Amino acid sequence: MLARLNRRPYRIAIAAITGAAALGLVYYLAIYSPRQAEATEPEIQTSVVRRGDLTLYASGSGTLIAGKQSELGFGTSGTVAQIYVQPGDVVQAGDLLAEQADVEGLEAEVAAAELALHEAQQALDTLREQADLVAAQAQVAVADAKEALDDAERSWWSQQEGYRASSVTIKAAEAALVVAQDAMERAESRSDDFEDDDPQGAQGYKDYAAAVQSYWSALASLNWYTGHPTETQQAALDAEVALATAQLAEAQRAYEKVKDGPDPDEVTKAELQVAAAEAELASARRNLDMAVIEAPFAGTVMEITADPGDEVSGAFLTLADLSVVKLEISLDETDADKIAVGYPVEVIFDTYPDHLYTGAVVQVSPSLSTEMGIGTVEALVQLEGDSFDGLLLGMNASVDVISGRAEGVALVPVEALRELEPGKYAVFVMEDGQPRLRTVEVGLTDLTYAEITSGLDVGEVVTTGVVETG
Repeated sequence: MLARLNRRPYRIAIAAITGAAALGLVYYLAIYSPRQAEATEPEIQTSVVRRGDLTLYASGSGTLIAGKQSELGFGTSGTVAQIYVQPGDVVQAGDLLAEQADVEGLEAEVAAAELALHEAQQALDTLREQADLVAAQAQVAVADAKEALDDAERSWWSQQEGYRASSVTIKAAEAALVVAQDAMERAESRSDDFEDDDPQGAQGYKDYAAAVQSYWSALASLNWYTGHPTETQQAALDAEVALATAQLAEAQRAYEKVKDGPDPDEVTKAELQVAAAEAELASARRNLDMAVIEAPFAGTVMEITADPGDEVSGAFLTLADLSVVKLEISLDETDADKIAVGYPVEVIFDTYPDHLYTGAVVQVSPSLSTEMGIGTVEALVQLEGDSFDGLLLGMNASVDVISGRAEGVALVPVEALRELEPGKYAVFVMEDGQPRLRTVEVGLTDLTYAEITSGLDVGEVVTTGVVETG
């Protein structure tokens, strides 16, 4: 068994001929026909079907690793306050390994995160509790927006030509203009009879000025009633209507969102804020919890890369469970079809060449690993047994993955096989001194032997070829 561990993986190599079984027999008879008796007769090589074992291997190399290993550190960067172990110490699950300084700061972060979560949750609760009030306020906003639009539209129409006043109002304005003009003319004639420094004359001029003002006011009123907005005024009126229309649409959209409950967008936003606050609190609590490092499982302290007082970020302590060991193995990529989870494995460590370890494949990488242009299949092997005294992590080993095994089966040399068609074989069996073609079923094969699962019995003689004799 140990000798087999150093063999390269076997490949199926079968001597084959093409054509049907009849052609094979014709070929044989042509060689060994009586006409050849006068010439030098070839010697038929034969082999006896024997019972034996056949095992297929895929060979490679491996490195011993811990079955369970953990890189430990604080939850956040900080100063190491105390380390309670040293490399080589064996610890139990829950044992105190190290502590971080400035725990008070981490506790303050937890308190701040708790407050932030409380506020976020309160905002979400308020959003849900005030749904009816928000809906009522949104409905009032819609009513106010409608009223504002009505006002804007009335103002728009009231400024348009032909809509500024009724016919009665226009006639009254025309009459007022006639009266004002008459009053202005009479006041003007009276003002001419007085001197400027005469008090009565001054009063007359004052009355005239008032009459002029009344006239222009009456004229302006009439012109406005019968006129139209300027381009600038019309643009302003249009803008006021457009704004009021947009504000009403926005108020209606807002009401539609809340009329049957809280605004879904606002609820989603509030829920996300709660989730973010929960995550922040979880992280703060984790950092506080990890300020004290405890052994997650029973094992051996392998390495410590920091001292008390050092500032650390990330893992600085390695713990491994050496009671269960595994092997990282590599095979040539051409052996990818010869390894799978569950396949048995035989291992010999370079340090202990006379001891055979066994195990099984527990994991196969789904992709090739390439180094210096060479592709390899990477896999993980679980070694069997509960004692691995003398084995050290990192030890190298030779590995044979057993991809097939047949024990106590009928075996013939591969040279005896004749391939009739893909997957169909026959052999020449010596019967009464003559070779006769017989179909057989073939199981496992390696470079030397083939397993015969049916068609031959142990002890029968098969031909393996001919040798010319002088």
